[in-house]
Amino acid sequence: MLTNKFTELREKGFENKAISIHEAKELLELKDATQILSLSATTRALSDKQMGRKINFYYTSRYFPALSVTGSECALRCKHCQTKLLQNLTAAPSPTKLVEICEKLAKKGAKGVLITGGCLPSGKVPLGNFLDAISSVKKKTNLIVIAHTGIVDFQEAEKLASTGLDGAAVDVVGSPETTKAVYGIEIKPKTYTRTLKALEKAKIPIISPHVCVGLNFGNLKHELTSLEIISGIKPTTVVITALMPLRGTPLEKVTVNPYDVAKVVSVSRLMFPNVPITLGCARSKGADRALIEKLAIQAGVTSIATPSDFALKQSESIGLTTESYAVCCAVPPASYLRLTSTEEP
Repeated sequence: MLTNKFTELREKGFENKAISIHEAKELLELKDATQILSLSATTRALSDKQMGRKINFYYTSRYFPALSVTGSECALRCKHCQTKLLQNLTAAPSPTKLVEICEKLAKKGAKGVLITGGCLPSGKVPLGNFLDAISSVKKKTNLIVIAHTGIVDFQEAEKLASTGLDGAAVDVVGSPETTKAVYGIEIKPKTYTRTLKALEKAKIPIISPHVCVGLNFGNLKHELTSLEIISGIKPTTVVITALMPLRGTPLEKVTVNPYDVAKVVSVSRLMFPNVPITLGCARSKGADRALIEKLAIQAGVTSIATPSDFALKQSESIGLTTESYAVCCAVPPASYLRLTSTEEP
């Protein structure tokens, strides 16, 4: 019976019709691995029809590095990060430094930069003092500039748009209980809705909402509401990530069920039948990371950021054409961003 239901949902996707929230909820409640794999086969077929039998591999490294405008500082010190992720980034703590770094990167052949940083107590990334610097980078270089914005209002979104910013990436968490427990602040769904709509109204070209599977201590909780929030706009791509167990954080021993990631990928495909779905670079470690990649490919992801060699073999084993690009997960693939055979990922 479920197979018939999956086929029905796939056919709806072929007509560019999104499944209902009730249907999505039922799919996310699936527990049996065989049923989840059957669902994945359905959504892989939908991706093949809508996006073609191919998958894009995204590589950042020297081509699209992340720069932190706060260095390793973050007011929130969320339980899953504790600034560990920031510590691995290039610090650009002043507008002058940001422009200087970007000009050097452009001369070395970089394609773009991700401007990120720790959050203020409000959940905003403090970009206000960097607006002129971003404008300068856009005028002086050919770099694609994507920014992690955190929570913004329309006035802030307009100011970001005026700089020539190419895109915004926003982590969307559909559960205030989860943001309170993990971030230490309560962020209501309507706040994320306002943020995404502000970015869209400001006409920022690329809007890339991210959903972290298992952020609620490894369990599914906020993901469906997050996807529902995102459905209020026309996203450029929907990025699915998974909680990473980082050493030295309160969640260092918490892992995500790879099959939960597969379910969220499948539901995302059915809720956004003609929108690219990307598996982001944050997604567990070791064997779990490999299994997440395998299941996500089977479930129909369009792109994978920083893929393993296993992901390449898995894609080829099911007959997918693969292409490599020098971009971060928020950016749609383009011919001038494609890596050549002489360029190293």
